[in-house]
Amino acid sequence: MKRLIPLVFLVLPMALFAQSPRDHETNMLKKFGLNESQINQVFDIQTRTRATVRQDVVQIRLLHAQMEKALLPASPNMQDVNGYISQIAQTRGDMMKAFVGARVQLRQIIGEDNFPLYSRFIRQGFGMEHRRFFEMRRPGAQGMMGDDGPTPGGYGTMMGGMGYDGPEEN
Repeated sequence: MKRLIPLVFLVLPMALFAQSPRDHETNMLKKFGLNESQINQVFDIQTRTRATVRQDVVQIRLLHAQMEKALLPASPNMQDVNGYISQIAQTRGDMMKAFVGARVQLRQIIGEDNFPLYSRFIRQGFGMEHRRFFEMRRPGAQGMMGDDGPTPGGYGTMMGGMGYDGPEEN
């Protein structure tokens, strides 16, 4: 009996919280009147967008590292540096296009009336570690150019529909 009590305390919380966030999201989408096919489309859009953003962020980090390396000499080759800046800008633009495209698709599937509710739900699901992923670094934080990383930012209203309204203000 003494061995059973700790087991109950371990299993009971797992049973109470067995429903995953995805199940909560599925239930919300069903309440909006979406069918299984539409719900699968929503999850597919999210999955593709996340994969695209991850790839773009890795590319931006690589370009930042290459640019920092190019800036090490006393007289850096500014043509190379400007090339890295252009590539970073292009990749950020591609990332913005992915977010906007996903937002438009989700609004079409979920509907104009339900989309703000869904956005709020997704935004609440984002933990602080995810917000940091999207937060733009402040100038002078670190690094030679005042930016220690290529994290995308400045997407305020554009990403608002994707569950992110920009960095939290203190």
